[in-house]
Amino acid sequence: MERLRPWQDAARPVQALLAPAGVAIGLAYSRWDAHTGGGFLGPAVVALAAWLAAVGVQLIDHAWDRLGAPPHEPIEAREAAAVGAIALALAGALGLAIAPVVGAAPLGYGAVAVILGLARGAPVVGLDTLGYGLGDLANVLALGPLPALAGYATRTGGGSFGAFLAGLPAGLIAASPLFARHFTRPEADAALSRMTPVVMMGVQQSRLALVALPLLGAAGVVLAARAREYGPVAYAACVPLAIAAILAVPLPASGEPEAFARWERRALACALAAAALIVLGLIGV
Repeated sequence: MERLRPWQDAARPVQALLAPAGVAIGLAYSRWDAHTGGGFLGPAVVALAAWLAAVGVQLIDHAWDRLGAPPHEPIEAREAAAVGAIALALAGALGLAIAPVVGAAPLGYGAVAVILGLARGAPVVGLDTLGYGLGDLANVLALGPLPALAGYATRTGGGSFGAFLAGLPAGLIAASPLFARHFTRPEADAALSRMTPVVMMGVQQSRLALVALPLLGAAGVVLAARAREYGPVAYAACVPLAIAAILAVPLPASGEPEAFARWERRALACALAAAALIVLGLIGV
């Protein structure tokens, strides 16, 4: 098992669940939007493809970080990139296989999400390298509106503005734990000249985003529920998001990576719990 630990750390399979969670929100929204029926196979395959794609993106993101690293690293950049490419190819194959059943729209939304994910950490022209929070905006879109649209299209054959809006709070929720990576890999960001919020504003100001993002997600949930785009049960999603925000308050201004890594794991659990509660609200539980 110890041999697999570096691969687990690189692939982040639990964090990759944020992508199928977004798909589940889109599927639930299609039911909320009075699109019922359809089998189980299509949604299950689309959710699995979303998870594989997220794993592949994170492996390639790990490869970006390891460019130029010493050869004694547990996983070299080319190894991570090769396995990530295989995961993306498997996700694409699943999408193509199920396209005759669910249509091509979910595959298209998924492809855009993957492109955003790959572009975020890429050297030289990556969104994090360009700065201005573009990488974090890519996370919001790639793990919120786009997977929600893919899930919605699995049932309906196409997207809708309502599904896009339903996915926005999910994107903000998913971006919360991902933002912590700006604090846990400063060496890689410095080596690739990334203009992350930590680089541009410093740890003291940037860590306020770890409080703000969960609260923005909670505000999005409240607005969606009040607009009757979510069911009343979705209000409960504010509880784990508030917990994530509270846990971020005492994080050290010194920017110790271990402390931010612990918060990242806790925020991920809160994000997944919030997504599950949104789904329950949309299916009318």
